[in-house]
Amino acid sequence: MEKKRILFIDDDMTLGTIVTLALNEAGYETYYQTSLTAITSVINELNPHLLLLDVEIGKDDGIDKALRLKALAPDIPILFVSSHIESSEVARALRAGAVAYLKKPFELEELLAYVQRYTSDTFAEIRIGHFTLNPKERLLTTETGEARTLSLSECKLLSLLASHRNEVVTRAEIEDVLWQGEAANEQSLNNFIAHLRKYLQGDKRIDLHTVKGVGYKLVW
Repeated sequence: MEKKRILFIDDDMTLGTIVTLALNEAGYETYYQTSLTAITSVINELNPHLLLLDVEIGKDDGIDKALRLKALAPDIPILFVSSHIESSEVARALRAGAVAYLKKPFELEELLAYVQRYTSDTFAEIRIGHFTLNPKERLLTTETGEARTLSLSECKLLSLLASHRNEVVTRAEIEDVLWQGEAANEQSLNNFIAHLRKYLQGDKRIDLHTVKGVGYKLVW
C-alpha cells in the first residue's frame, strides 16, 4: 500500500525533527523543509497528500501563500500549525482554504488525528450543493450518481470558486491559477464560466454570480 506523503514546512528545526519522526513512525512518508523556497515546484514534483504549514516562516507569510497553493493544487488539504493563536489569524487561514488550524504548542496525538482525518481517501471530495466534486479524478457527480468529467481548467476553476464559497474571486486570481503567469485568454475564461453554470444548473440554490469589473462569486 502506498504511504501517504506529508510535506511539512516550518522554520523551527527542532519541531520539524520531532514532527517528522512522529509522522514517519505512524506510517507516513514525510518531507520537511524550513522555507517556502521553490514550494510550487516541490508540490508539483512530490504531489503530497497533505501540506502542513507554519504561518510565519522566516519573513514569509504562509497564509498569504496558501491561497495560491490551494488554487494550484485544490485536492491537497492544508493544515496550519502556528504559535499565532489570535482568532483573526485562524479565520484568515480558513478563508485562505485551510482545513484546520492547530495552535502551538500541540500534542503529537492531536496532530496525528488531524493528519489521519485529512489524508483519508474520502476527504478529497468537495461538496457543492447537490453536487460532489472529486478534484483528483476531475469528476462532478450529482446526488443521483450521474458523473461528468471536467477539463483540467474547469476543475481548477470550480475548486477555486468552491473553496471561496460566497466570496468574490477576482479575475486576476483566476487567471493566475489557470495560466500561471502566461498570457490569459479572456474568451476561454468566459467559456469556462459558461460551462460551469450549465453543469451546476441542476441545483437551483447554486448561483455563479458575475461581479462586474471584479470577478466571480459561487453562492449556495
